[in-house]
Amino acid sequence: MKFKQIKYIGLLGIALISLNSCNDIDLDATPYDSVAVVDGIQNLSSATASVDGLYDLLYRRDYYGRELMVTPEVAADNILVSPSNSGRYLRQYQYSVLPTDGAVSGVWNNSYKNINAANTILNFSANATDATPAQLDEINGHAYAIRGMAHFDLVRTYAFPYSTTDASVATGANGSGGHLGVPLLTTYGQARHTPRSTVADVYTQIIADLQQAISLLPATAADKNSKFNKSAVQALLAKVYLYKEDYPNAYTTAKTVIDSGVYSLATNATYMSNWDGLMESDVILQLPATTNDNNGFDSLGSIYVNLGDDGNGGYGDLIPTTDILNLYSATDVRKNWFRDESGVMYNFKFANSWTSAIPVLRLSEVYLILAEAAAMGGGNITEGQKALDKVRQVADPSVPATTSTGAVLLAEVKVERRKELAFEGHRLYDIVRWKESVNRTQVASPSTIATVTYPDYRMVWPLPQSEVDSNDNIANNNIGY
Repeated sequence: MKFKQIKYIGLLGIALISLNSCNDIDLDATPYDSVAVVDGIQNLSSATASVDGLYDLLYRRDYYGRELMVTPEVAADNILVSPSNSGRYLRQYQYSVLPTDGAVSGVWNNSYKNINAANTILNFSANATDATPAQLDEINGHAYAIRGMAHFDLVRTYAFPYSTTDASVATGANGSGGHLGVPLLTTYGQARHTPRSTVADVYTQIIADLQQAISLLPATAADKNSKFNKSAVQALLAKVYLYKEDYPNAYTTAKTVIDSGVYSLATNATYMSNWDGLMESDVILQLPATTNDNNGFDSLGSIYVNLGDDGNGGYGDLIPTTDILNLYSATDVRKNWFRDESGVMYNFKFANSWTSAIPVLRLSEVYLILAEAAAMGGGNITEGQKALDKVRQVADPSVPATTSTGAVLLAEVKVERRKELAFEGHRLYDIVRWKESVNRTQVASPSTIATVTYPDYRMVWPLPQSEVDSNDNIANNNIGY
């Protein structure tokens, strides 16, 4: 039998909750600011604090705070590791990630911490007897949304996409999610040594959770768009459908978000200022950072810039490739993301090194989801063309309206996704779900891998070695690791 060292951790506000039982749980010493789980949610105030804890977890460095935003870019073709780098992201860049790497376990553990925290809320939220039915619905709605999101992040990081057919990289692959995904944790106190579910079963649960969240959350946008509301979950659901290649549902769900009128795109005149720290338009869900609440040198902007506009320093480790720079025309406002400083071109999309908000979902992405789904036959082609034009013409009003259909329209959408969503954690996920290869036209050194041909096993991460060692129901890691 494998040695069990399984930890259940849920954040309730600022309190770290350690759960103790006889079910193969090895506990850390109780921290001074922890509370017993039976006391964790007793009223509306503590329930609300527990929801805040879910979003705090998203902002951690080994989740959306940096890792999940950077690795899909550095492992693809948008980023060149600077010759003067500090040693960060070299494994991801060189496709030499190991099951024992801290990043591999960090994303895994933080995702499951959020899932466990969500399950804790769903189990104990009824204790908040001073909450109105609407308030209780909202509390549970956030938990369902975060649980669905975390499972989605896990399955797209540690497993090949839903439609994978090549069993040489994913045992059981049949084009319909028959290969192994990740363990599904859907109940409070569920053992972490749960077997891996199929990708199909994981997607079924994700969609069910998000649909439940939509039914519970209010339509009104949250303050600073820093939490899910109904439309924000619909935007995530449209993305899930796109990854599943359920194009009709991706189209109709994206259109629902656009037609809701809750969000609006930036204008060409306000586009650049919209990236100055906290986004005011286009954003559907963001994780704000402030002067007194940020990840410091572990912040997203810090990995890209040498000195941020907020006066804070950075590593400047990862610089844009000539390939991505050349995609932007001279009249494209997004060209202003890049600055030449002492002969080095830096990416200033997140110009405030420590205090730029993390954009998790944006309206421009939803427009591009609609356009891609339409190009793939999932909806009205004219609406798809208009959606693509909306995004392109905000950035560059001189771009003519597209008349393309089918494969040509899809190719245009792919280029626009690369340009508009650059450095936001999409690129490798897109390449893999499109079943394409990574082709780098510029590399850091002669030894750098220039081409990774789909379906290379290294296009998805291994499970953490600690999970394989401790979980009786996981006999082997992903193929190749």
